[in-house]
Amino acid sequence: MPRYGQLNESYIASWFGRDDPGGPMWALNLMKYRDRASYSDGRESSISGVDADDVYAPHEHLRKVGSRIVMMAPVLHQLVGDGHVWDRIAIAQYRDRMAMIEMSSNADFQKDEEHKEAGMDFTIVMATFPVDGDSVPPQESGVDDDRLLLLQVVGDAATPDTAAGVDSVRIGRFAIENCILGDERNFAEARYDLVRRDVADQLAARGFTHSDTDYVVIADPALDDIARSLTDTNRVLF
Repeated sequence: MPRYGQLNESYIASWFGRDDPGGPMWALNLMKYRDRASYSDGRESSISGVDADDVYAPHEHLRKVGSRIVMMAPVLHQLVGDGHVWDRIAIAQYRDRMAMIEMSSNADFQKDEEHKEAGMDFTIVMATFPVDGDSVPPQESGVDDDRLLLLQVVGDAATPDTAAGVDSVRIGRFAIENCILGDERNFAEARYDLVRRDVADQLAARGFTHSDTDYVVIADPALDDIARSLTDTNRVLF
């Protein structure tokens, strides 16, 4: 069992009973790091938790199971949330649910994961799927210009949209089927929008709002292929 979150064993077990593994699956990761990496075997470490997670970087392991990373972005502002202050968000697009099991069962992956185990303080990993009936979003990316990513994770799909009323471009909306890893909570929806930096500053100036059910963050994408991943599920990006 990982030290950085509670595995949702009943939900994962339900995957094995499905007639169709269903895919692709977009696994949204909210990540909080240790100040310094702490290895379970007791070895001394002078690197940060972020650096340890960068060593882990599972690109090749994902590729072997027909999957890829489509988002990686450090968090600049947290607008809504609780006691968890997120450092980075990431999205891995898996071929299907069982691709995650296949990757996690690989001995080479398990060896490399010790770096994630050392660096991660807490993470929430959510199994998400595009909302049925939504139109294809504009094929835009925060990496292509100076825009930032506004991410909303809400416990109720009826929660008012933070992006409404500000200059923004919706690049994806996903239903959250369940949490794969985290705590006892589940969430309903993840929304992704691109905003200019001045709009992000205006949102941040509103201050922080406490919530036990929602998170809203602004992040600066180093990799952002969310919109394109909704139209081209076969292209692997490295």
